[in-house]
Amino acid sequence: MRLLYRYAVLPAVVLAACSQSNPHDSSTRAADDETSKYVATADSTGFSNDIASLTSPSRKRVRTADVRCRVGDVFTASTRMERTVAGLQGVVVESTMKNKYNGQYELPYTADSLKRMQLYTPTANLTLRVPVAHLDSVVSTLTSMAAFIDYRVLTDKDYTLSYLSNSLKNDRTGQSTGKTVPGKKSTALDVAKYEDQKAETNVDRSIANLQILDDVAYATFTVELFQSEVANVETVINPRRISRAAFGTELLNAVREGASLLRDLLLFFVQIWPLLILAVLGWFGYKRYRIYRLK
Repeated sequence: MRLLYRYAVLPAVVLAACSQSNPHDSSTRAADDETSKYVATADSTGFSNDIASLTSPSRKRVRTADVRCRVGDVFTASTRMERTVAGLQGVVVESTMKNKYNGQYELPYTADSLKRMQLYTPTANLTLRVPVAHLDSVVSTLTSMAAFIDYRVLTDKDYTLSYLSNSLKNDRTGQSTGKTVPGKKSTALDVAKYEDQKAETNVDRSIANLQILDDVAYATFTVELFQSEVANVETVINPRRISRAAFGTELLNAVREGASLLRDLLLFFVQIWPLLILAVLGWFGYKRYRIYRLK
């Protein structure tokens, strides 16, 4: 009876294990299929619409925007732009905020303190990837917060021919079934290098087309924000007042410095005694010379 029970349980365990592994395998296969389809689009020459018209939806148009403006608060505007892009399934590629210092001044305030004033200009630089359908609305969101727009640049470049050129070259390479045979002046190693270079060129063209497709789907929005000059004022200790000695100490130091000066002066005259003797002899000689002339 126990033997029959074991034979009945073993298939059930195997079926349960297979049923648990199936969802993972199916999800992996689905991901691989999606990746294969995405890579295959790099060499596709089929377009859903006629590309003869410049406004055709099938053309590979890459849109970008570049705005520099002044806002009331750089931090608030930057945070709002980041949240807006994230809400539209976009990507914040880079977000940098920093202060440009314009000067520092220290002014007397009280007997032992100073007013330190730092002047700076807050700035921010953002690089955003926005779904192309929402680019205009994101630009409008920024310009609505701007108090002054330094410049606004919108570009719409067509890369259809570049994309088509890469696709046709890869298709032509894939259709050639002939095998390269070494000639008189080439070796098998040269042929292998040529085949590797050709395959690498095909990969580079496919990657370039995938980059074009990414740029078509997501517009690049470059933002530079700044605000009016800001003053940061704080009260600090006056180091000269704090480090100055008491009156008694300064008086004692002054007496010591005077004594030291007197000592140095006496030592100086002692050091030049030969010159003093020569000066005295010269003076007496001059007096005697004058007396001699008067006689």
